[in-house]
Amino acid sequence: MTVIPVKRKSRSGKVYYNLVDEKRVNGKVVQKYVGYLGKNLNAKNEIEPGDILPYVERLISKGISQEEIGSILKKIGIEYDAWPITRIVIENDLKLKKLFLKLK
Repeated sequence: MTVIPVKRKSRSGKVYYNLVDEKRVNGKVVQKYVGYLGKNLNAKNEIEPGDILPYVERLISKGISQEEIGSILKKIGIEYDAWPITRIVIENDLKLKKLFLKLK
């Protein structure tokens, strides 16, 4: 079982990314849809709970600045290209049993 991001184009030509489980069945590659990643492949990063827990209170603070967000993400080891960041989502994916940090 290999979970990989896959790029898809819509009819309007926009690019979207999905997460798929790829495995070989009877000599053929079979893909199974796992989840939607969004328009930006780097917008969703897998994290470990221990890495993010010390910073959760600061990240969900209403008055956090872009510089503080950048500082926290750098400490965690996450590179991002969204600027300005308008949404921070901490997502627990129960299917994959992984924790993600989404930035928009």
